[in-house]
Amino acid sequence: MRNICVAIALFIWSGCAGKDLVLVQGANWETYVKDTNRDSPEQLGSLSFREKTCAGWNLAPQYNRLDENALLNLLRRRGLQVSVERPRTDLAYVLVDDTRTRRPARLRVAILNSADEAGRELADALVQHGEGSWGVHRSNLAVLGPVGDTTHDLAFAAEIGLPCWGIFTIRGKEDTFVIPGAYREL
Repeated sequence: MRNICVAIALFIWSGCAGKDLVLVQGANWETYVKDTNRDSPEQLGSLSFREKTCAGWNLAPQYNRLDENALLNLLRRRGLQVSVERPRTDLAYVLVDDTRTRRPARLRVAILNSADEAGRELADALVQHGEGSWGVHRSNLAVLGPVGDTTHDLAFAAEIGLPCWGIFTIRGKEDTFVIPGAYREL
């Protein structure tokens, strides 16, 4: 009996270790993303968002200065329950309480001076947090999502509309990738 309990504990621990984003019903990422290599999403450079993922969205770039309210408005329009912590004027944490996730998803929103700074901030944060980290940036905002399995990251972000709202970037084992096919800034 003790061996069975140890095996179950190891299984649970190995499946959840280091993953802050876990979807309750699994991740149907292929609904939103196509893979030109027809492999699993470990080949991040071969992925792009399907056209239908952002059908009907205004994908025009936004250049004016934004704050966390731009993201909050999107999430609330999507029918999500959100709460906000604002520890500093340039940083907010948005907690997304979504029934699709095992626990609420915490988004870190950095409010910077320019789109270039937001892109750099997001890239640096992804490198720091490692494989499975992801985020979006729009105008001067850099939004870091919770670390998860790539398939869960892609499905969750697409289901709540983040790739259609900002430039979606994800960290693989060795590189960081912008997944094309959705919002972009020129």
